[in-house]
Amino acid sequence: MSTKPFIAFALVCASPLVVVLACSPGNSVEPDDTTSSGTKSNGSSNASATGSGGDSGSSSSGFAAGGGTGSGGFDECFGVSSTATAEKQPADIILAVDTSGSMSEESAEVQQNLNNFATIITNSGIDVHVVLIADASVCIPGPLGSGACGGADESLPAYRHVVQTVNSNDALQVILTTYPQWQPSLRPNATKTFLVVSDDDSDMSASAFTSQLLALDPPTFQGFLFHGIVANSDVLDCFGFTCPMNNPCCYAPGPFGCSSYGAAEGTVYKELAMQTMGISGDLCSQEFDPIFQDLAEGVISASQLACEYAIPEPPMGETFDPAQVNVLYTPGGQMMPQPIYNVPGGAQDCGPQGGWYYDDPVNPTMIMICPASCDALQNDPMGKVDVEFGCETVTVPQ
Repeated sequence: MSTKPFIAFALVCASPLVVVLACSPGNSVEPDDTTSSGTKSNGSSNASATGSGGDSGSSSSGFAAGGGTGSGGFDECFGVSSTATAEKQPADIILAVDTSGSMSEESAEVQQNLNNFATIITNSGIDVHVVLIADASVCIPGPLGSGACGGADESLPAYRHVVQTVNSNDALQVILTTYPQWQPSLRPNATKTFLVVSDDDSDMSASAFTSQLLALDPPTFQGFLFHGIVANSDVLDCFGFTCPMNNPCCYAPGPFGCSSYGAAEGTVYKELAMQTMGISGDLCSQEFDPIFQDLAEGVISASQLACEYAIPEPPMGETFDPAQVNVLYTPGGQMMPQPIYNVPGGAQDCGPQGGWYYDDPVNPTMIMICPASCDALQNDPMGKVDVEFGCETVTVPQ
């Protein structure tokens, strides 16, 4: 056989979770044993997986403890590796703003802060899509929006404006009924965050909203976050000849009497925030900058590493064989890698044993990690994932 060497692909690394890629020149071409760092490899550069006949000791997360060899075992192969990126999940954010008469100042605050909100998230390395549900009085300038007001400030794909009036008590209903208008902005692998800004409460209960949201097709809202910027005090708390101390919802409109910034306490929105581990910002503070800062940090912390890895194009003269790909996982602080087995049937074969599969088995462009294995990887930010090419793919033991 000829000994034409591999040519490795280097991608930017943005996370402690590392993917290592190398391309094979094809079935009839055997690579030499020089790694991308110029050192010699003894067999596979990360060899510890077993062939289909080995005693793999597979676990419930699709990992094995290493072991013997067999047909297609990693230690029969040579390889060259280079580092690729494990991307963070993108974030889809749906924002409904009450634009009733009592909310003119607050909607202006949203308009002022939405760009900073999106910028904080984007600067963290997260690809964000923002959907604003509000009437045409809210106009978002660049860089997020186009700045063309009158309902024409949309700037796809990052920013969609659903021009729809949100009244005092119907924000949750409007989110659900306008779903066909904003559904095209959603990505199936993105985190889903909802934010309602209102000085009133909702006519729809938290349980009704949750059940109807999860019933939408396609079912992409499991694990959603809900944040609210709402009044944290009952209107009656501000009733009196003078205003109580230390209640930001209460203010004195004149020398006597007391009034409230809120029309009602946002109890339903606060309940949704509590149920989803979201944030409940106080509308009465009238200082939206720190609230939006906290909300952005909540979105960032909810976005984990995405368990999807792009397959690089091989260089001219070399080929990619989808039947010669294997995935290895090295837990943080350990040296011995463990194979993540391939599930030939794709996502429907994932189950509790975990594994990996191609986005398209005929023309693959991505390696997708099954949920059970993905959970283990995301809980180990110092772990490493190696994707190796040139050895016969090892599938889940039967």
